Amino acid sequence: MVYTATYPDGTIFDQNTEETPLMFIVGNKQVIEGLDEAVIGMNIGKTKTITITPNKGYGELYQQQNVQKVGKLIFDTIGISPEAGTIQKLDNIEGLVKGIETDEDGNEFVIFDINPRQTRDNLKYKITILSKQL
Repeated sequence: MVYTATYPDGTIFDQNTEETPLMFIVGNKQVIEGLDEAVIGMNIGKTKTITITPNKGYGELYQQQNVQKVGKLIFDTIGISPEAGTIQKLDNIEGLVKGIETDEDGNEFVIFDINPRQTRDNLKYKITILSKQL
């Protein structure tokens, strides 16, 4: 099987070619569940595009401790206006802004999810079956 895997914004995060096809035994948990299920019934030479949700992909690797409250002042200082649902970078750390909270003293905090995108995003795979072996 060859595939191209992208995030919702179209950014490619993984792919292979006919020179390096992915070979696996369906049902042996050698690939993420969503890929395992997607190839069932596909014929050689056929291509299809699928969306894999985190629970059928890498979601089990998601760690709640990687969701942090970061002072909004840090974002303001470097000229970033954090908006829920956007991907932002703080120094060399990329994360998803999940929202903004204000504490009882009026301090604003950005809820910043620094889990890898593969664990939190729906992933799109374009897959082509090259061969089947029994």
